[in-house]
Amino acid sequence: MVKQSIVKRMTRISPVWIVPLIAFVIAVWLAVQAQMSKGTQIEITFAKASDIIPGQTQIRLKDVQVGSVKSLRLSKDLSSVIVTAEIDRAVSRHLSKSTRFWVVTPRISAKGVSNLGTLISGVYIVMDPGPEGATETSFRGLDETPILQSSAQGTHYVLQADTLGSLDIGSPVYYRQIRVGEVTGYRLAENQQHVDINFFIRAPHDQMVQQRSRFWDVSGFGVSLGAEGMKAKMASLTSLIAGGIEFGNGSALGDETPAEQGHRFYLYPDKESVLEERFTIKHHFLLRFSDTVRGLAVGAPVEFRGIKVGEVVDVKLDNASNNDNSLHVYIAIAPQRFSPDHEPSREEFDAQLKSMVEQGLRANMATASLLTGAKYIELGFTDEGAGELVVFDDYSELPSAPAGEGGIEGKIDNILAQVEQIPFEQIGKDLASGMASLKQVMGTLEQQNTAHKIDGAMAGLEQSMAKAHLALAESEKLLENFNQILAPDAQFRHEMSSMLESVSDASRSMQLFLDELNRHPQALIYGADKDE
Repeated sequence: MVKQSIVKRMTRISPVWIVPLIAFVIAVWLAVQAQMSKGTQIEITFAKASDIIPGQTQIRLKDVQVGSVKSLRLSKDLSSVIVTAEIDRAVSRHLSKSTRFWVVTPRISAKGVSNLGTLISGVYIVMDPGPEGATETSFRGLDETPILQSSAQGTHYVLQADTLGSLDIGSPVYYRQIRVGEVTGYRLAENQQHVDINFFIRAPHDQMVQQRSRFWDVSGFGVSLGAEGMKAKMASLTSLIAGGIEFGNGSALGDETPAEQGHRFYLYPDKESVLEERFTIKHHFLLRFSDTVRGLAVGAPVEFRGIKVGEVVDVKLDNASNNDNSLHVYIAIAPQRFSPDHEPSREEFDAQLKSMVEQGLRANMATASLLTGAKYIELGFTDEGAGELVVFDDYSELPSAPAGEGGIEGKIDNILAQVEQIPFEQIGKDLASGMASLKQVMGTLEQQNTAHKIDGAMAGLEQSMAKAHLALAESEKLLENFNQILAPDAQFRHEMSSMLESVSDASRSMQLFLDELNRHPQALIYGADKDE
């Protein structure tokens, strides 16, 4: 039996299909890679394009490019520009509702010049991720560069101010003249009675902000003329231009507990107002005056022995009649200024002042500055004797002295009073009489030709002085000749020395002769022996 072989035909892939297959695999791989590397497309709405160029303008995060602008289009109502951009996939997961975008352009402002590099590289868009949250792809761009980015570490607080003044967003906040924060925003309060100012203190300086901290305005440059003289203030050039705030922690201001986020503080107009806050108790008093109160303003100081103890709070005219004490001046005195360690009640302080009034305490209105005419109230003891302190329900009345008895005005009055006692009229008469006598004497001298005689005497005196001068010159020449004769190297001195030596030798010989004659007087007759 013959077996038949079965032949099976095997199908083979043609080599022609290998190339398309490889190409397909590469295309799929490239597509997957492209899809994996593709970023997230977002839309940012700006008020204007601000030199944004599709394909060139970058989106940066911490100066690193994380995206780019793809296209621009106007909104339907033509009120804004919608920027379509693509954010890198690695960064797109940080897109959330809190993400912010803004355009960086060259800026010239009161704070200086910034972002000049964009003049060469072109403008760019900054991305600030903010806290993580649900993914968002549509954003509203900021019109201005924010003061703080989400990565800034620190604490936000609120200031309550009567007025905004020269403060603005970005105004610095100082502690001991070191910048530690800035103003981040402001708005009018809901009751429209004050302004709420938001500010930020950077870490770790925010640890210095305590509930006892006090903030005051240091904006600009101020000059004031008042009863206390001229005052000028300026913190720094930056605060002069952009305004500024400073704070401090005085030892007597209260709670040292650190202030929490959002804590509200009051903004004082200046540092002096902060110092005034130490005196929390004030009692009011009435003063009555008859003379003018011109120059006395609300806020003028009340001083006791040169120390400020209060201020004027009101000035009123009681009536227009020509009555004494019709001008009423109300003052507020801080009793703690008399005794810093004690907070007396009104009854205790009235008792203290009553004792002082009985010793002669009076209130008088004095001039503090002749230049400005400003006045102040001075409390001082006088010689008027005991007075009376009148107590009312809301205030007490201090006895006052006539205006001008104290201060510069009183001193000027005393000087003028002394000047008035000088007998100017009698002095004038005596002076006129003396001038008449002098005129008479001069006339008599003129009649006697005394002036010509005096001229002749003066001429003779001049001739005598000339002769004396010549004699003095001759004397000087004679002395000069003597000096030349007596000089150590002069010939006369040498000859005189030789002569004196010869005279000395002759004197010695004569002495020997006389001695010999005394011993042998007969020698004059018989002569002397040769050996002798």
